[in-house]
Amino acid sequence: MILETLMKFLGEEVSLLLQSSPFKGWSFERTVDEDLPERSVNYVSARNGFSIVCDSRERVSSIFLESGNTQLNVEDLPFSADRDYVLRLLGNPSKTGAPHKDSILGDFGAWDRFDGATCSLHIEYHVKKDGIRRITLMRPEVAP
Repeated sequence: MILETLMKFLGEEVSLLLQSSPFKGWSFERTVDEDLPERSVNYVSARNGFSIVCDSRERVSSIFLESGNTQLNVEDLPFSADRDYVLRLLGNPSKTGAPHKDSILGDFGAWDRFDGATCSLHIEYHVKKDGIRRITLMRPEVAP
């Protein structure tokens, strides 16, 4: 189960994730955000629809999986799943949001967040079709 495996990397040094399969064979672009209240380090594999946000000590804070691009087989929560399926599988969300349009960033689909002791799982749905657009795994203390 890929999501359970990825959850284990939250709070760990990013090098552990980057050296494991299949990530060790992927190309990542590393960038540093110095202009935020807290410095963050980002690793993005655009080709694979996968990105990681780390704290200033390069410990994994968040992991993002994008639908349509990822090379990962997310069998535990397939991107083809609609919102009803997700809610049946995971139960009642801790937080939820309606679709909305940002004047700069455009349309966003509805979303649900499921908070656990070691991970917050955020699911963003597509705007105009059924299915999951993005899955985000976060350390609980960084969840908005």
